[in-house]
Amino acid sequence: MSTIRAFLASAARLRDRGTEGLAAHPQEIWALGCHVLARPLARLLAVDSTEPLSAQDEARWRELIARRVAGEPLAYLLGYTEFWSLTLRVTPAVLVPRPETEMLVERALELGPRAAPLRYADIGTGSGAIALALKKECPEAVVIGFDKSLAALAVAHTNSRDLGLDVLFVASDWLSAVKLGQFDVIISNPPYIESTDPCLCGEGLRYEPRSALDGGVDGLAALRSVIAAAIPALRPGGRLLLEHGATQGPATTDLLRRAGFQDTQTRIDYAGHPRLSEGVFHG
Repeated sequence: MSTIRAFLASAARLRDRGTEGLAAHPQEIWALGCHVLARPLARLLAVDSTEPLSAQDEARWRELIARRVAGEPLAYLLGYTEFWSLTLRVTPAVLVPRPETEMLVERALELGPRAAPLRYADIGTGSGAIALALKKECPEAVVIGFDKSLAALAVAHTNSRDLGLDVLFVASDWLSAVKLGQFDVIISNPPYIESTDPCLCGEGLRYEPRSALDGGVDGLAALRSVIAAAIPALRPGGRLLLEHGATQGPATTDLLRRAGFQDTQTRIDYAGHPRLSEGVFHG
């Protein structure tokens, strides 16, 4: 029977084909160990060298390391991830929230407060990350998340319950279930990767729901759909915020202008990439 200290020492040296990312991040091995053994990191790393590691736990830990080496996202292996200081449950039914998507939350928050609480819609809510972050910062706001995937909505409902944040999640293809002129701000991180982009089959992304990533032949199909759906759902003077790919800023703002949006602009993320485009619809 191995010990936890001995396993950590051996796991830190594991190097297999394709393990470059794992070898560079031993904290992933630690995180998986904390998950398997249900203990905090401080205790995992401070255990006595003679503390045994059961054969069952060792096998489970090795299995998770192997899956991570193969490219499966750490968030799926752990069952959760962090977004906007929220711990969110995630499953392969939802996209793993990215740090750059927090920019959508930041920008949405800059648009309030007003005399009356704002009404926010999050299209393609997935795990509910954006909607829940907005509700956390603006408890008085009305926040509704929409998704056509019932499996994704189940994850979002679980996160809402676990976090104690009162967000309504609705099954809807884009905004087909929405009454006219209902929202002040609509936010979306839609699929925007071109269907032929090999990254969709590459490490990490191949494990995530393709429907949340594949933006059609030119990568703009979902962006067009969101823009069209947002027009009747926005109140006069309402704003649409869209995340997109690093090269899609000009195309996205062009789509917004052609649809009648004004005051269009594109914002740069912290990595220096155009990431968020927006516009105001006056009706």
